[in-house]
Amino acid sequence: MAILMGLLVSGTVIAASYFLLDHLYGEGHIITSTIIIENGGQQVTIDNEPYEVSNSELVENADGSSFYKLGIADRGSAFEEYNWGGSTPPAGGTAATINVPREAYEAAQTTGEPVTVSSTTETKPIDVLPIATGLGIVAGIASVALWTASRPTWGGVAATLIEHGLHDMTVRDVEIVGYMMELKEFTIPELMKLTKASKITVWRTVQKLVEKGLVRQTEKTKLAANGIGGRGKPSHVYMYVGRER
Repeated sequence: MAILMGLLVSGTVIAASYFLLDHLYGEGHIITSTIIIENGGQQVTIDNEPYEVSNSELVENADGSSFYKLGIADRGSAFEEYNWGGSTPPAGGTAATINVPREAYEAAQTTGEPVTVSSTTETKPIDVLPIATGLGIVAGIASVALWTASRPTWGGVAATLIEHGLHDMTVRDVEIVGYMMELKEFTIPELMKLTKASKITVWRTVQKLVEKGLVRQTEKTKLAANGIGGRGKPSHVYMYVGRER
């Protein structure tokens, strides 16, 4: 029962987590940045933030492409690199660097007019299945632990039965008595439903505890639930009065 419950909870959490995480992080995103080269290449504006260009270096790649690496003013902790073509060279010192196409930078130097270039970056989607699976496993284990902790302590039940001379009780009897201790008041049909035991098995176990003074029959009755125990016939209510587990 506990394992089945754990699997059910785990599967539900995995499915729900996967759906939610995949919706939030499972798809890549397109990020577009804009840079404006101004003042003959002495200033750049990146996404509406202006920066002074401290130095420029022409970089030529092995494949014949080329770009300018521009050193811009220190931005403290907000260090970034923008790549507008070619491979991104490492930034030096505390200055940030940006890479811009050669044609665009030289056009800004030659004409003195602002030149705008843009970069589109696609972020990679996150594989959310391992994350969802991990959450499901944790939830399943937690549910099993909580369910187990809420069940009767069978060792304590067995000790009580032995103490009162009930040495011939079976594992099923111990389970039935455990539910008696937990419910305090109960009927034969209720114990049948909880333990899946037959009516005669539950009745015999109850009678053994009645004989030992651990259970007594009250004057109350209760209608059988879900048709168990007879056609609407009221069932006697018993009370566990022995030592609690």
